[in-house]
Amino acid sequence: MPSPAPDSAMTSPPHRFLIRQRWRLARSLALAAGLLRSLVQRGIGGTMQAIGRRMQPHPVASTKPAPVPPRNASGSGRLLLFIDLATPTPSRDSGSVRAHRILQLAHELGWSLAFMPDNGQLPDESARLLHALDIELVGTPGQPRLDRWLQHHGHRVEAVFLCRHQVARRHLQLLRAFTPARIIFDTVDLHHVRLERAAQLHDDATLLKQARQARAEEFQLIAETDATVVVSHAEREYLQQAGVAQPVVVLSNIHDVVVAERHIENTAGLLFVGGYQHHPNREAIAWLVQDIMPLLRKSVPGVVLHLVGEMPQADVARLAAPDIIVHGHVPAIEPFLRDSRINLAPLRSGAGVKGKINQAMSHGLPVVATSIAAEGMFLRHGENALIADSAEAFAAEVARLHDDPALWQQLSLNGYRNIEEHFSSNLARRTLAALLPPD
Repeated sequence: MPSPAPDSAMTSPPHRFLIRQRWRLARSLALAAGLLRSLVQRGIGGTMQAIGRRMQPHPVASTKPAPVPPRNASGSGRLLLFIDLATPTPSRDSGSVRAHRILQLAHELGWSLAFMPDNGQLPDESARLLHALDIELVGTPGQPRLDRWLQHHGHRVEAVFLCRHQVARRHLQLLRAFTPARIIFDTVDLHHVRLERAAQLHDDATLLKQARQARAEEFQLIAETDATVVVSHAEREYLQQAGVAQPVVVLSNIHDVVVAERHIENTAGLLFVGGYQHHPNREAIAWLVQDIMPLLRKSVPGVVLHLVGEMPQADVARLAAPDIIVHGHVPAIEPFLRDSRINLAPLRSGAGVKGKINQAMSHGLPVVATSIAAEGMFLRHGENALIADSAEAFAAEVARLHDDPALWQQLSLNGYRNIEEHFSSNLARRTLAALLPPD
C-alpha cells in the first residue's frame, strides 16, 4: 500500500482548503506571467491566436465525455498520475520517448493512468499516443483542472510520477494534501548539473546563480518525496556522495534494438540529432559548425553534415551551407539513422543520458561523442564508441571511423549490445515494477 501523506494532511479539510487556494493563486500568477511574456514576444494578435488554440478541446480527447474518469476509476483499479511539463511528443525530443515508454510499461503492468501536462497543451501526436493507452487527461482544454480532479479521484491515486523540479515544486503540496500516494520525483536529468556546466563553460555568473537555485530546489524535492528517479548511475552516485539518504532509483532511457544488416558501404554523411531550443544542443551545433567542420573539410573532403531537429528559420538560414544540410523537424528519424555513416554527439554541457546516442546505437549507427555526452552511457572508447573532447581530437576520430570498415562494424555491433544490456524495455519494466507500490 502507498505510504500515508505526511502530517495526515488528507484528514484535515481546512488544511486542504488552504493548500488548494494557495495552489490556485500560484497557477493564476504563473498564467499571468506567461500571458505577459507572450504579449511581449508575439504581440496581441499572436497571443490571441495562441489562446484560441490552447482553449480548443482536442477532437481525440473529446471522443470521451468530459470529465473522463480513468479506466476503473469508480472501482478498485490502481491509479497512477503522471505530471510532466508537457505531453510526450516522441518525434521531437528524447525526454518524450522515455516518458511515453514509461507510460506504456505502466499500462502493461496493469495500472490505470492519468496525465497532466503542466503547460495545459495537447499536440496531435500526444493526443493519439495517450488515447491509445486509455489515459485520462487532466488540465487540458475540456478536462478538469488538477485540484478539481484530485477532489474526486485523489483518494484512489496510489502513485504519482512528478517530473522535473520546476514542475514538481508547483504541485507537491497539493498532491500531499489530496492523495495518499507514493510520490516519485523523476528528475529527468539533474537540472542544476546542466546549468553548472553551462555556467562554467561560458563563465556566466547569472547561469551559476540559476544553477545554485535549481540545486536547492532539487535537493529539497528529493528530501520531501518518497523516491527519486535519475537516468544514470553517475547521477545516483553523485547524489549519494552529496549525502542523499532517500531512495534513488535509476530508470534510464528506454530503447530496444532495431536489428538490421549494417554495412559501411551503404552509408554516407554525418548526423546530429537534437532540438535547437535545448541549450546544450545549441552549444554543440555551434562548436560542430564553427570548429569541427572546418577540420573535417580537410581530412574528409566532401563529407556532408545533416542537422535534424526543430530549429527557427533564421538559424536554419544562418547555419546552412553546401556541406551542411539543415533538415529541421522531420516526421521520421529512421531513414537518417539507417543511411548515415556516423552519429555525432559533440555536447559541451548538459546532464543525464543522451537519447541521441541511445537512438543511434539501437539502430547500429556508430557514435563519436564527448566525455559529457558519454556520461552515464556505459561507453568505452574504442570498444562501443569513440570519445574526444577537443575539436581537433573529435575531428580526428570522425575521420578515422569514416574510413575504417572494421572499426565501424565493431562499434555498430557493440552499440547493439550496449542497448540490450543497459537500456532495454525488459530492464525498465523490472525497475518500474519495483519502484511502484506493490499490490
